[in-house]
Amino acid sequence: MDEEPDIVSSGPRWGHGAARWRRPGRSGWIAILVLGGVLACLGLAISLALQVAHQNDTINKLHAAVRNTRQPAPAAAALPTIEASVAYTLPDTADGSYSVVAVGIRPKPGSAVLTWLFVYSRHAHPGARYGLLQVTCKGQDVTMAAIADGTADQDGNLTIVAPNLAISPQEGAWVEVYRWADGTVLGGIQGPPIGRGATTFRDAPTC
Repeated sequence: MDEEPDIVSSGPRWGHGAARWRRPGRSGWIAILVLGGVLACLGLAISLALQVAHQNDTINKLHAAVRNTRQPAPAAAALPTIEASVAYTLPDTADGSYSVVAVGIRPKPGSAVLTWLFVYSRHAHPGARYGLLQVTCKGQDVTMAAIADGTADQDGNLTIVAPNLAISPQEGAWVEVYRWADGTVLGGIQGPPIGRGATTFRDAPTC
């Protein structure tokens, strides 16, 4: 006698014994919330890792550029050297999160150290323009100089490069990132960026 084949149905069953959807219980909601928190933390960790990698990549490229400059140079020629490099994370704003890499380069032996600043943001407003301002206080006198600017791309990524800055090692000096459209300060570094005691700020300090 031939055996009848088993019939497997993948379609929904609407009969009396059909399984019905049930709302998750308390333990189910807790599991969902925990999973959401883990995913959010994972996303933040990846973002911070990419930011640190970007900063380290900038410093490594500068070191490589200095080494390449040394190779073809005559023995008697002055060679630039990297004296220091520091990375800062500025306080978060509605215009995104910003980080700054400061690199001190001595163009030749005995010369003053010049500062290169690299500003990065991964969450700026797409198409918006941002600038970098150098401010110096001498008593009650304030001197401001726009030193560089950049425009965020369609994904909100922003890079500003300010090379060869002569920033005096004094307490009344700072650099600040600002929104170009209305001059709103988004944060900055008070004190020489490659000096000791430099601190980040959200609102611009006063003299």
